[in-house]
Amino acid sequence: MIRTLYRVMIAALISLGLPALRVSAHPPAEDAAAGKDQALLPAYIERLEMRTIDSDALVAPVNRPLYSYADSARRIAEGAIWAWGPTGRPLAMAKCWKNANETRTCAFTLTSDARVVALGPQSKLWKPAQTQVEPAQLKDAPAPARQDTARLRQLKEQARRFSAHEFWEPDNSRFELRLLVQPIYRYQDEQRQIQDAAVFIMAFDNNPQILMSLEILGSAAGEARWQYLLARVSSAELHVSIDDKEVWKQQRTPAIVGRPNDYYWHMVTAPDPPNGP
Repeated sequence: MIRTLYRVMIAALISLGLPALRVSAHPPAEDAAAGKDQALLPAYIERLEMRTIDSDALVAPVNRPLYSYADSARRIAEGAIWAWGPTGRPLAMAKCWKNANETRTCAFTLTSDARVVALGPQSKLWKPAQTQVEPAQLKDAPAPARQDTARLRQLKEQARRFSAHEFWEPDNSRFELRLLVQPIYRYQDEQRQIQDAAVFIMAFDNNPQILMSLEILGSAAGEARWQYLLARVSSAELHVSIDDKEVWKQQRTPAIVGRPNDYYWHMVTAPDPPNGP
């Protein structure tokens, strides 16, 4: 049904002579997933309550993990990336995993220009005091293609201009991060005039360390411009370069887990008690 409606919308726009750049050739991921059963959310995500700092209304999570992974070297199981804000640029994202002692960590990272409050199990509270992402112009990017498939190819090509590394244990060693060239999320955001955008991962092996959003902005095709946003999902010292020139650096987080008023923080919760007496 959704795909049929999208074809009708695209045909109508073309018949009216309106630019088709802002309309995908397929439904956005958030729309395609909107009809899925919310009960499919794991309990640790379902029990999290997130709001913007100036509203009592709950912010819904995207009702699927954007990426799943495991990391045996770091003893991480059931790893996944989740996002809150089912339309437009995500307000916040989290890298969540189960630890060897059965506790669960949700490493929250603020990915928008709005502050949030997240209440978790066992009265754990994340309330970042400041925002993290700072949109920066992506220079020398091409004019965006009108076709969705061609535009996705452009997003991937621009993502390949980025490289990253981190310093971590043992002995503050340097580790090169790799780009996972398939974006984990696509979105549009009319309020911010974002025509198209994609979220990519910079990873150590398969373990996400940096979230990179590439956005194409402008109210019309001829006015389009590119920008990028970077957010950490790692406690390490992080470095990002474009065309081999460093553009972003983050120091290690305090005490690895950070603080609950930081824009990146580990919410660690104990396992649920077993059922029965």
